[in-house]
Amino acid sequence: MEPEKSIIKEFLGGGWLVPLIGAAGMFARLLTGTNHLTVKEQFKKIAIAAIAAGIAWFILEQTEVSSLMKAVTYGIIGAVSPEVIGGIVCLAKKFEKHPLKFLKKKSK
Repeated sequence: MEPEKSIIKEFLGGGWLVPLIGAAGMFARLLTGTNHLTVKEQFKKIAIAAIAAGIAWFILEQTEVSSLMKAVTYGIIGAVSPEVIGGIVCLAKKFEKHPLKFLKKKSK
């Protein structure tokens, strides 16, 4: 069997719960903080968290780590995913404006 099909079967067999864990992490963060976000913005953050946790599942699934540690990781990823993704987008935009700046070595 091809490895891609195997991991998809594993995701459908139980990995689909991971995005829910990530979304729950973001939901808990939104409940505990005093934020002034609209309902639409809150749903966007929860969706981002679910997607990020799902991506993390595909990365961490084959690692030899306890299930509890993986679940905690997915929850934390869900809770901090908007900032992490925002930072990656910010770096990509800076790279897009001045790609040579990132490729040059700084000389002392």
